[in-house]
Amino acid sequence: MIIVGERINATRKQIREALEKKDEKFFLKEAKKQIECGSDFLDLNAGTGSSKEADDMKWLINLIQSGYPDVKISLDSSSTQVLTECLPLVKNKPVMVNSINAETKKLAEFLPILREFPDIYIVALTMDDSGIPSSWEKRLEIAEILYNKLTEIGIKQENIFFDALVQPVGTDSEAFKIYLKSLRTIKEKFPDTKSICGLSNVSFGLPRRKLINKYALAIAIYEGLDAAIIDPVEPEILEALCAAGVLTGTDQFCMNYISLFRDGKI
Repeated sequence: MIIVGERINATRKQIREALEKKDEKFFLKEAKKQIECGSDFLDLNAGTGSSKEADDMKWLINLIQSGYPDVKISLDSSSTQVLTECLPLVKNKPVMVNSINAETKKLAEFLPILREFPDIYIVALTMDDSGIPSSWEKRLEIAEILYNKLTEIGIKQENIFFDALVQPVGTDSEAFKIYLKSLRTIKEKFPDTKSICGLSNVSFGLPRRKLINKYALAIAIYEGLDAAIIDPVEPEILEALCAAGVLTGTDQFCMNYISLFRDGKI
């Protein structure tokens, strides 16, 4: 299971304020917490809505890499300029790009950039110009479009991480079932690709969101989820992740579970 730590995201007020102050100590502490809780990648989002996103992202990359030279990074941006300027700065490979989708204009802008980095990991969202589809059939159709476009420019199948897009169950009781069906069918059609999701959206608008999130994570792992963009510092999420690994057999001999228990992290 690949864990992408989501905490360094400038859409969060605390992160945005720290980024504006260029608070090195704060960000190094955030990175350390996530690494110690098992993050394989740290997701960096510097999108504050200003014109400084590329400069802020460069600052974050250089800071995190200076403090933790072995860390792998996920660049979370919808800007082609940010990717063009920042992808060459990431030292450890593979670097993850979070994310692209099948919107015609955006995809056309991203593909020439991605072509230059054939070994990157790509989070591919199953949405297009019409937004997020309500059916699993349409999400599968979009996944096929993205698969063809990405493999045509040399991206390896195993480096494509399809995100079938979790939607809030508070407004649609069938939303998570549709997501799971999308996850399964995409994996069946493209078995050499991987799956990923940003899980917390499932509980939007509900009380005790962490309760919903942790069970949704466990169910998705059972259905074949390969990676998750999560807050690894949250104990309940980490516990669900570890328990699901044990019960689905992906945590060989329960070694990860035992190790985290001994360290007092679960």
